[in-house]
Amino acid sequence: MRKLIGLNVAVLVIIAVFSTGTAFAVNGAPSGPHFNVNIIGHPKGGIGGDDSSGHSIMIPLRNVQSREGLICNVDGVQLVDDIAPTWETSEPTGAKIYFVAGDHFEIIDRDGTDSDGATIKVPVDPVTGDIKFDIYMRVLGKPNTCMNINAYAYDLEQNLWFKAGSVYVSRKSGKSTFVRAIDLFRVWFCTVDPLTNKCADAGANLSVFNDVFDNYFWNILNDGTRLLQVRLYQK
Repeated sequence: MRKLIGLNVAVLVIIAVFSTGTAFAVNGAPSGPHFNVNIIGHPKGGIGGDDSSGHSIMIPLRNVQSREGLICNVDGVQLVDDIAPTWETSEPTGAKIYFVAGDHFEIIDRDGTDSDGATIKVPVDPVTGDIKFDIYMRVLGKPNTCMNINAYAYDLEQNLWFKAGSVYVSRKSGKSTFVRAIDLFRVWFCTVDPLTNKCADAGANLSVFNDVFDNYFWNILNDGTRLLQVRLYQK
């Protein structure tokens, strides 16, 4: 079920490095120990089905024919959180990074150019199901690029993809600042009436790692973005 589209397949490399932050906030990010995750676009091919671990994830630099349907009019990074249950009845198409619950941070599968997508393990509280990291993003690199990241939690029982939020990325000129994106890891969920395609109950705001979901992933449509920095701070 994990499909990947790519017309001009290129590379986005994610390098995960644990580092210690300074005693003060820089460019909108908090201080303190954190993982640096650099999503880097590179105009070359993928890694040929490599499912090894490491510090990089490959996804296409461009996997859209045009920007029609993309939101590219932001300056930097903009998070749009879900405020009510919203779902898709068919699997979204794009490059995928899957997140799985664990007790530590680890890149399990670094190849996001194949049909299985890439996979990252993240520390999750076994009681609450919440991720133990806070997440910040900023975009760098040359201007006039665009990336849309839509987060989905898949409910196998209903065969529905519930949208957890979106991150719109467009590099302009000038200083770039970090934007908090932890809301991508919670999602509004409900039981959907198959006859009306509407919620049959009031719904609930759940962790994307709740047992009701079969998987959780970022679906990425990219048109030229070469550097998206992600920082993960342990809570």
